[in-house]
Amino acid sequence: MEYFIDVEERVRGKISNRCKLEIINEVYYGLDSKHQQKFTDSCFGHLLSVAEMKISLQIIHQCIVRAVRTLKENEVWCKFGNKIARFGLEEFVLITGLKAGELESEDENLGLQSDLIQKYFKKSKGKVVRKQLLIAFRRCGNQADKFKMGLLLMLAYVLLSAEENTSLNLWWFHVVDNFDRFNSYAWGKRSYEYTRGIFNQIKGETVKKYERNERYPYNFHGFPLAIMIWAFEAIPGLGKQFAHRLEGDRIPRMSGWDFQQTKLDGETVSKFLDTDIQIMQLMVKRTLVPSQEEAEEEFYQGMTPLDDVEDSRVDKSLDEDGIEESEEDEPSVPMHQPPRDRPSSSQDNNIVEVVRQEMRELESRLVRVINGRCDHIEAKLDRLLKLVGSGASQPQGGEFQSDKSGFHSETRRFHTYSPQHEDNIPEENKGREEDCVFEAAVEKSVNVEEQVTPIQGEGRRGSTGQGMLSNPSTAIVVYREMPRILIPDSKHRLGEQEPVDVVMSNQPEQSAESCPKDQVGESSTILLEDETDEESPKGRGQRKRRKGKALRTPWTNPLKRRKFKNVTVYDPFREVDPVKVSDLKEWMEKASPRDAVALAICDAGRTFFEDLHDQSRWLTGDHVDSALFHIRERAVKYANLFRQDCAVLDSNFWQIVENAFEDRLNTGRKNSDDAFKKMLVDYVEGAAPVLGKPWKTCRYLYLPYCVPNSHWFAVEIDLQERQIHIFDSLTSMVREAKLGNYMKPLKVVVPRLMKKYVNDNYSTSMFTHHRSKKLPVQDNGSDCGLFTVKFIEFSLASLDLNLVQPKHMLMWRQKMAAEIFAGEFDP
Repeated sequence: MEYFIDVEERVRGKISNRCKLEIINEVYYGLDSKHQQKFTDSCFGHLLSVAEMKISLQIIHQCIVRAVRTLKENEVWCKFGNKIARFGLEEFVLITGLKAGELESEDENLGLQSDLIQKYFKKSKGKVVRKQLLIAFRRCGNQADKFKMGLLLMLAYVLLSAEENTSLNLWWFHVVDNFDRFNSYAWGKRSYEYTRGIFNQIKGETVKKYERNERYPYNFHGFPLAIMIWAFEAIPGLGKQFAHRLEGDRIPRMSGWDFQQTKLDGETVSKFLDTDIQIMQLMVKRTLVPSQEEAEEEFYQGMTPLDDVEDSRVDKSLDEDGIEESEEDEPSVPMHQPPRDRPSSSQDNNIVEVVRQEMRELESRLVRVINGRCDHIEAKLDRLLKLVGSGASQPQGGEFQSDKSGFHSETRRFHTYSPQHEDNIPEENKGREEDCVFEAAVEKSVNVEEQVTPIQGEGRRGSTGQGMLSNPSTAIVVYREMPRILIPDSKHRLGEQEPVDVVMSNQPEQSAESCPKDQVGESSTILLEDETDEESPKGRGQRKRRKGKALRTPWTNPLKRRKFKNVTVYDPFREVDPVKVSDLKEWMEKASPRDAVALAICDAGRTFFEDLHDQSRWLTGDHVDSALFHIRERAVKYANLFRQDCAVLDSNFWQIVENAFEDRLNTGRKNSDDAFKKMLVDYVEGAAPVLGKPWKTCRYLYLPYCVPNSHWFAVEIDLQERQIHIFDSLTSMVREAKLGNYMKPLKVVVPRLMKKYVNDNYSTSMFTHHRSKKLPVQDNGSDCGLFTVKFIEFSLASLDLNLVQPKHMLMWRQKMAAEIFAGEFDP
């Protein structure tokens, strides 16, 4: 297909961008909290996610010069390598999330009678320019009117941007008086039509008058950010090379990208689009295909297409050379219709995506089935081992005997060994389902065992010689782990289980029937061992036991909690000890509203734990501080699992720092080296918080920070690099300008504390701060506190913070509640 501008006639652009994204923050922070929320809920609320993004003029320019000639008037087609891609209304809507329904007739005379014109622009004589609107917004004291002008500024400077002295459409002032009407209007279609005009500015004959080394001047009007994001979406390799894609599938798509490069060389982009796409065989998406979630969104369902003529060169999916589009290029979903579950015969090139989706669904079903099966097996083991703990036993040669292998189907059969009857298992019991076998065990109160250790001689299993036990109740029993099943993302994580050794104490030979009940139970006492010496102990009735790193499962003794020693692997997804859960549940059922338990940090009532369990409730400072206390405790107890060059502070620290900062400002002693208050010095010396650590032994400080009544995020202070890193699970809650103000006390006070109490040569110049952009995002408004705790915990364990995913939050909430109640965290 033919370019509008031949390759040899392409020129560099001297571009002026009229779209000012910084106006978004100015409008938002110029409103009170009530109208800030109203702005967030408006049709422009999602623009807050791109308020700090930069616009690359060179990426957009290189797309414009690659536009090709078609008969289409309402779409733009660009050619990259030997593939073409469409920038149309559908792409614009998917990227921006703006509504694109039917447009109304716009009578500017109606705007002359609007309240805003009459109150603030009465002397304008029917002409209001963009700059006047911005000045009026800044001076306005009426929040209701200021909110209306803020919405108009979104049109004037962001979506329908133009020169500052360009007159505004007075009809806007009329429609903004009715918020519901304004909010439902098709501003997306109006913005698209205006933005599409950018491609026309460089098509004229005047371009041919410029040499290749000259710069052709033109302007970006409308919403050019949509063109840049479209380039990232249509050419994933381009987005990967020059921008950063955020985690998760975000709606609208522009909220899923981060681009902060202020300068980008046009030659670099041009080389990538001309050469690298072909050499690296990068995918170019002909059209953007909505996901199932996008197709169900109101902005997509309500979209009405722009009428256009047919062009066989693009409608038949053929490129300039007549080569059919590759399988990687996905067909577009028709407007107003969500994607279908199965493709029609005309959508053969979508079969790859359908197969992939079915494979993902199949994998999900398999994981659920396996997980359910594992739960079923573990429940049976729990009941069996309770029988062991109760001291019940089975006469030799009893009904509950398995095959010689000890296994059946996917699960394991435990059996009582009897050398006299090993070969005499009734046929009707062979091959029985494990459910029947299990019920037989319950009915007979079976004492299960797998291997019996000889007391005398070297008698082997299966022999009838001397050395075998005549009473299985006195045996040393070793339960080996279940067959290992590797399940990605499984909550059981069976592939990481360690062997568990269960040892039953030896007693003199005695039949189970002749033992009093209390003696039988005593003889069956279970000893828990998580490790042994490398050398096997010598003596009667002993054997070498396998060394286990940790007691992974509570089934070894349901009567007491698990004990951990010398754990060498930290598993943040370890399931909570069921005994702890049971203790908390039992207490909560009996506790009255006034009842409380004494925790390490505070006293907690039933509401404290209910808030932890409920994912819709916000965590308080007591919740966060209690969790961080146990994290410090765990770091001391399991020093090999957690970094020791950092101190974990509590939520009081930043408040004390702010008070110290304000005191120094109010007293005019900014540069003095007078002593800080004792409570602040305690943090430096490790006396605070509980289980604190002296800063002189640390490189990093971790603390939770809470924007008052608003939002939690984690702070990492690098004392060596003099930087403050912010781990925020919802960056849209705190804008960059506000964040700088929040961090200033830490940036000023911490270096002074270091110089005064740690190192005399430490510089007191301010720290710098940076907010990490590559972190998971919470999917509700109440998990920020838990994200903060987990960011700190994972940092101490040197784990990837991207593992802190919203899907784990409910599990972590319940685990945290049980472990705080129990007074200890599992490693």
